[in-house]
Amino acid sequence: MKIFSSPDALPYFAVNLSCELLTNDVMYRVMSDKLLGLAKSQFGYLGAECSASEIDTMITYWQTQESAQSWLEHDMQRKILSIGESIWYESYSLKLFAVIKDMNFKRPLQDNRHTSRFPRIVTKRGVLKVLDESQASLLYDYINEEKAFLAPWEPTRSEGYYSLETCQLRIREMRRDFLEDRGVAFCFLSSDETKMLAYSNYSNIIRGVFQSCNLGYSLRESEQGKGMMQEALSAGLDYLHKELHIDRIQASYMPRNARSAAVLQRLGFDKEGLARDYLKINGEWEDHVLTALVLR
Repeated sequence: MKIFSSPDALPYFAVNLSCELLTNDVMYRVMSDKLLGLAKSQFGYLGAECSASEIDTMITYWQTQESAQSWLEHDMQRKILSIGESIWYESYSLKLFAVIKDMNFKRPLQDNRHTSRFPRIVTKRGVLKVLDESQASLLYDYINEEKAFLAPWEPTRSEGYYSLETCQLRIREMRRDFLEDRGVAFCFLSSDETKMLAYSNYSNIIRGVFQSCNLGYSLRESEQGKGMMQEALSAGLDYLHKELHIDRIQASYMPRNARSAAVLQRLGFDKEGLARDYLKINGEWEDHVLTALVLR
């Protein structure tokens, strides 16, 4: 999502939906995405800005007051608000207003320097980054092309998990988690950023007396045995420790997963125990070896 600035002459118009939520579940996020997708298909739509925090906002911009008014009164919007009154909302406000002045600024990119709040780490053979929504097709290709290969090592997935829409939703949540210091989902891309090679998720970041997170990861079948996972994880661990000051990273693997065990051992993870029936993988409760990398 980019900051919106209209190319059209002033004034243009906006509809602002601000929500205080009782619950922020998957269905709420799916319905919000569908509502935004519907807005994009309406006559007079110019763009949108959305944010999710203590108060969620969705601002849609329109060419004319008539098109904004039409969106304000759209049957589907009214239906979703009615559902939300029963399930999601503590309170909400829906406003229509005119934009009579539009000032904007964008910092120039100098000397090909990457400028973003989100990390982008160049390694010997690829790029480690938090995806932006324009790269959803890379995640989509990865999970669908590796579906059969990864199935024995992952939870059972519904068919909806493999849709492009879900990939877009996942990326928005990855970026939100990063901004809210809850986790870092690093995707390892080819050097030209046209193919996703691996995935690593540093989740459940806990600060204070713990300064810890959990690590999960996967790698394309075609990239096995090349040291690619170690390259991606080494760069990610270095970033977590030096930039985010996380100094305990926990990871687990099933005892029969020799490749995963070898990668963690090479990275310096130590075994800390065995957890019985720890995670439900591919429909079965599986034992896991618990490991940790302690950098204190």
